[in-house]
Amino acid sequence: MRASAAAAVLCLGAVAGTPARAQDWTTGGYDAQRSSWVRVEGKISADNLRKPGFQLLWKLKLADEATRARALTPPVLIDLVIGYRGFRALGFVGGASDHLVAIDTDVGRIEWERRFASGTPPADGSPACAREMTPSLARPTNPALPAPVWGDGGPRAGQSARSAVGDAGQGAVTLAQLDTRRREVPPAPAKSTGPRPSPRPFPVVYAVSSDGKLRTLNVMNGADAEPPLPFLPPHADARGLIVVDEVAYVATTGGCGEAPDGIWALDLGAKQVTTWRSRRGIAGAVGPAIGPDGTIYVATSDGQLVALERRTLVPKGAYRSSGTAFISSPVIFEHRGRLVIAASGRDGRIRLFDTRSSAFVGTSVSSRDAAPAGDALASWADPDDTRWLLEPAARGAGIVGWQVVQQDSVPTLRPGWVSRDIAAPLAPTVVNGVIFVLSRGAQPSSPAVLYALDGVTGKELWNSGTVMPAFARGAVSAGGSQVYVVTDDGAVYAFGFPMEH
Repeated sequence: MRASAAAAVLCLGAVAGTPARAQDWTTGGYDAQRSSWVRVEGKISADNLRKPGFQLLWKLKLADEATRARALTPPVLIDLVIGYRGFRALGFVGGASDHLVAIDTDVGRIEWERRFASGTPPADGSPACAREMTPSLARPTNPALPAPVWGDGGPRAGQSARSAVGDAGQGAVTLAQLDTRRREVPPAPAKSTGPRPSPRPFPVVYAVSSDGKLRTLNVMNGADAEPPLPFLPPHADARGLIVVDEVAYVATTGGCGEAPDGIWALDLGAKQVTTWRSRRGIAGAVGPAIGPDGTIYVATSDGQLVALERRTLVPKGAYRSSGTAFISSPVIFEHRGRLVIAASGRDGRIRLFDTRSSAFVGTSVSSRDAAPAGDALASWADPDDTRWLLEPAARGAGIVGWQVVQQDSVPTLRPGWVSRDIAAPLAPTVVNGVIFVLSRGAQPSSPAVLYALDGVTGKELWNSGTVMPAFARGAVSAGGSQVYVVTDDGAVYAFGFPMEH
């Protein structure tokens, strides 16, 4: 059991309503910046992965034969919490037909289940829209830029970011000043336009069900902590649900449920919904990213990066990337005192947006085949403070690691490494300095394989072999020294180092 005496202190923090801890996977892409980088003290490291011991810990079958083709969502996590059954580490998985399952991730067993009333599927729309809906899940997320596990501020620890944004249509977002990585302390919350909910005596998990309602559930038993709130049109294709400072944000795509492509915000205190519509669609798999000052950043399918005010979604600025369509969600990171936003274009290049100069930096490097790559990036910094960007290689040939460097005082990309060939790699996840990437297989009948790579060299450290016989289509999540994979036969797999229970 991972719980200890220290866990009681951490859980009391959760009871007081503080945001999720650094190692809790709370939303698509892990954090508000969509970095997919879990920074946590634990057993997962490049040195430990070079030794025997990392293995399959448990497998749990959640879906029956009737729904086995319906993808599960990677688990949203809470690592340590105290309930009436004692200490728990929980993962929350969404399944078809509005099914939500809470799993005890220490031992791989179901803690509780909920099924929401899905109603009648839409009469029109594409077959993808008419399918049984899978709920989008999230836990409260901190918008601050977390410090890496091997850093405690140091000489470069600095102050929080403040934005200085031009008018809509007159350039993209700039940040007047940004110093170094921040400690994991949230900024003062923005004032709500209505009454704010009282602090809850227990942590919660949020779910958007196919009826378009946002549900707030007690993590310990799945009971409604608050009445469901209307949020989206029924059967909308919701992506990247994230809850920051008592506001829920989500992207809608594909026109499902007659929902326009765009970003939606629900103020949980005022119970008001606001929408920003995109003319050409939202790019990427995990929706918008949120900067440390609360600004919402959205990459669009017509090659724009748009910045929106928190809560109101009023446009703060927009910038076009040479007309190149984006295919990935944005990822936000700090580099040498600048806030930088990156996204992949349809030409295979990664575009960097320097918020200090309010402009995209033209990168001269691209993927090996200059073809579309992944729909999500990952970002991390090694102990030498080298910033890395990771993307699935064009033509599905592995993972490419790019170094972010300064050139003429502006950030740009330099080739770092290319991994071994990995068939149809999904978006990578980084735990400390280990990169986990899931191969979904060359075709739907191929089994999934999880690979662990050294983040600095790209060399393979470990792979799961043949333990997962089914195809996979979702990225992995991680936390509490464990890595989680969901496959299309309705199973959840947990990998890690064995420990006493």
